[in-house]
Amino acid sequence: MSSTESVPAQADILVVDDNPANVELLLDLLEDEGYTRLEGLTDPLRVESRIEQRIPDLILLDVRMPGLGGLELMERLKARLGDRMPAVIVLTAQTDEQTRYQALNLGARDFLTKPFDHVEVLKRILNTLQLQQLMTERTERADLLEGLVADRTVALERLSRQDPVTGLPNRRALLEHLQERHMRHADTGVFFMTLEGTDEIARLHGYAVADQLMLAVCRRLRELPGVPPAFIGVWNSSEWILVYHERIDDTRAGDIARPILHAFATPFTVDHLALHVRTRIGVSASMEPRTPEQLIRFAALALPALDGLWQGYSPELESALLRRTQLRDALRKAIDHDEFHLLYQPKVSLKTGQVVGAETLLRWDCPGFGRVSPVEFIPLAEASGEIIRLGEWVVRQSVQALARWRAASLVDDAFTLAVNVASVQLMQHDFAQRLISLVTQSGLPTRVFEVEVTESGLMQDMTLAMRQLEALSEAGIRVAIDDFGTGYSSLAYLKSLPVSVLKIDRAFIRDLHQNMQDQRLTGTVIDMARHFQFMTVAEGVEQVEQLDRLIEMGCDLGQGYMFAPPLKEEALLTLAATGFGHLEAFQVQQGR
Repeated sequence: MSSTESVPAQADILVVDDNPANVELLLDLLEDEGYTRLEGLTDPLRVESRIEQRIPDLILLDVRMPGLGGLELMERLKARLGDRMPAVIVLTAQTDEQTRYQALNLGARDFLTKPFDHVEVLKRILNTLQLQQLMTERTERADLLEGLVADRTVALERLSRQDPVTGLPNRRALLEHLQERHMRHADTGVFFMTLEGTDEIARLHGYAVADQLMLAVCRRLRELPGVPPAFIGVWNSSEWILVYHERIDDTRAGDIARPILHAFATPFTVDHLALHVRTRIGVSASMEPRTPEQLIRFAALALPALDGLWQGYSPELESALLRRTQLRDALRKAIDHDEFHLLYQPKVSLKTGQVVGAETLLRWDCPGFGRVSPVEFIPLAEASGEIIRLGEWVVRQSVQALARWRAASLVDDAFTLAVNVASVQLMQHDFAQRLISLVTQSGLPTRVFEVEVTESGLMQDMTLAMRQLEALSEAGIRVAIDDFGTGYSSLAYLKSLPVSVLKIDRAFIRDLHQNMQDQRLTGTVIDMARHFQFMTVAEGVEQVEQLDRLIEMGCDLGQGYMFAPPLKEEALLTLAATGFGHLEAFQVQQGR
């Protein structure tokens, strides 16, 4: 009902009065007015059974009736119906305040006084029905709104537990699922997966393609043959979690992880594109007192460093993480606290045995951890950005040392000093200019200073690397490719980059005296370098047999423990004065 005109035809009115004449009078009056749904009762005891069949819109109720009074009936109806209690107009010849107060307390809407005034009766009934209709409509709208809000709340609650792209459970849902299993002490295995390369795919092909790729990954994980179903969730866009409802030991973890890793070896096809996604997996298993958060943290901690591998959690990994964290914090203060020093490994001419240069090597004596290996602290410095300050410190100290040695005539004019340059340093746009300025301001000729860069460092941004190295070369600073042959070795970049020196990685030198393949590879590198007019340096020379082979092949320089380990400044200068010309390999060569 939405208008007052529709009230008479639709209103359901029940008249209850023990006087049949009053009932008849009211029914006739209402029927003449157009009301069609009317009923009269003279026995109040029948009212409750009538209401069980259908609740009227309005009850016209006499107060004084034998057996059950109107006020008592209202009490019973209110107890039975509660908020569904219909509107009541009290019929009474009594006008005392006590009766009116009782009726109003029980919810009476109005009063009709006997004998009835027909016009007043109709008007009061219409007003009550209109008010009841308005209240009903508002209640219905409130109920509808409440239902919509409830439905929306359920939908939002569901969405709050879903990844928006894949529809998979999100971080919140994953933690709730693990918490539920934790409360039941149920066996659980958590596989933490990283999806490497997705960011690059999104930038290259667009986010719509990246979203489709995520759906393809989801399908493939669900369809893995020989792998039990998992509770798959998205921790974030590039990190997913697979929860297995079983006891997981190392053997079982491998049985599950290997097929997953193998599945990612095949590219995903999206919009006719073959997209490669790399992954690695860390695994943790439920055991007291591990919480859901710890299960996930331990699995993430177990992630191996290299793609295509899996690793299970062990307490040693956490100890290693704690050590890395503490070292990283200590590293920030190490330069200011003067905890670093330089060592120098000599480079020896394989023609004369003369020490013609050295490579500067950084060492750290940490008060809290003692001597820390460069293998450990250099990656930390690169990841944290501290390598920029460290690299500047190394260059400055090296330049000052070489200038000091030359001023004191402790090395000859051709003696060169090389420093290692990390890829992070090389990607600094002003790196070359700052290095050139530092060398020239020291008074050193630029030809005696050398930078060693790795092949992987060059590949990060070949265009920028080319600009930096060209600037260094044009200024006279020599450029060496370190660990040559272990990275992205390419004749194309050797032809285009301003390289002066190739350092042959120790992996090819280790078995050089007994491995024909290493001999062929090393000989090829030396011949190629000679063709390009590069100088060659063999790293890791430790045995006379290796030295003999390198001399036969025409390698220019060598460095390694056969000559000397990394030395302090005084020991280096002493060795530079004597050289290794006394060794049989060099005497034989000079005798020729």
